[in-house]
Parts: sequence; C-alpha cells; structure tokens
Amino acid sequence: MNASLNHALEKEVTHAKKLKLRKLKMVCNELEAAERKVDELRGVKWGLVTDLKNLGHDFTATTEGMDIVLSSSPSFNWS
Repeated sequence: MNASLNHALEKEVTHAKKLKLRKLKMVCNELEAAERKVDELRGVKWGLVTDLKNLGHDFTATTEGMDIVLSSSPSFNWS
C-alpha cells in the first residue's frame, strides 16, 4: 500500500513539474517577444529624439522633455 501511494505521489509530482515547465517555456517565449518589441520601440523613440534634437527642439524646456533627458543613456550627446 505504501509503495503504491509513493508511486502515485511521484506520478503527480512529475505531472505537476511537466505542467510548470511547459508554462515556464511559454512565459519565457512571451517575454522574449515583448523584449524584442520594447527594443524596437526604444529604437524608434531614440530615433525621434535624435531627429527632434537635430531640428533644435529644447527637451529641457518641459517636464516631459526632461523625462526624456533623464531616461537617456550617459553616452547620449545632448550638446
């Protein structure tokens, strides 16, 4: 009886692990897709910021602009 309970418990644990591993793989795939999209959007954002800066836009003149300045990488050239 004890051996059969242990076997049933092991099967249940194995099944639970498989389900969780499958879910983990799905979540990882979704995260990778979302990260690619975020990278793409960041590229568009910084392209627009660069274009606006080159057109003479003063990002320090507004709160929204300062948010852009503060979120930029240290290597971004604001001069």
